[in-house]
Amino acid sequence: MSGLHRPYRPTALLLAALVGGCGLFEPRDPEPPITPGSTYESPTTPSLVLSNLERAVSTSNIRDYRRCFGDTARGLGFSFVPATDGYSAAPQQFDTWKISDEESWFRSAVSALQGGTAPSLTLNPSEVTSTPVGDSVQHTARYELRIPHNRAGVETEARGTLQFTLRRDNQGEWAVTRWRDLNETGAASWSLIKARFVGR
Repeated sequence: MSGLHRPYRPTALLLAALVGGCGLFEPRDPEPPITPGSTYESPTTPSLVLSNLERAVSTSNIRDYRRCFGDTARGLGFSFVPATDGYSAAPQQFDTWKISDEESWFRSAVSALQGGTAPSLTLNPSEVTSTPVGDSVQHTARYELRIPHNRAGVETEARGTLQFTLRRDNQGEWAVTRWRDLNETGAASWSLIKARFVGR
């Protein structure tokens, strides 16, 4: 009689495996992206820092924006020298400006964007043509920044000149470690936009 049961054992084991492993062969849900909407490229050249910065602004990506600047975690510092109109609007903020303030103003500006709009940044020139001296290079560019926000009485456009010092960290990646902003006659500066949004 025991032999009569042998053909059924594989069937019973198969049924148990199918019941116990329900969903075993079903596709898994995809993992969420680490940084939604990220277009960040490893900045192995100074010019890639500039393109990362333009794209971070246009995609409102706060994390990628911050990654364009020096950070003690990367063995780099960061300093910002504001244009005169921005400094006049928030002298105490700019006297102690840190990388966290750089992130804070952009986060605040992004949260104030009008629905369906996006910021834009244009740098000219948008590529670093200066030859690095050791692990450092200087770059000067004219900028045009537009942030279509909903804050009453706050500028939505800025124009001026930026002077960047870019340095390479110990991983071979470049970042802005010093930023000097310069006014353009008849226009609000980027510094003024920062002053309007930092700490809000």
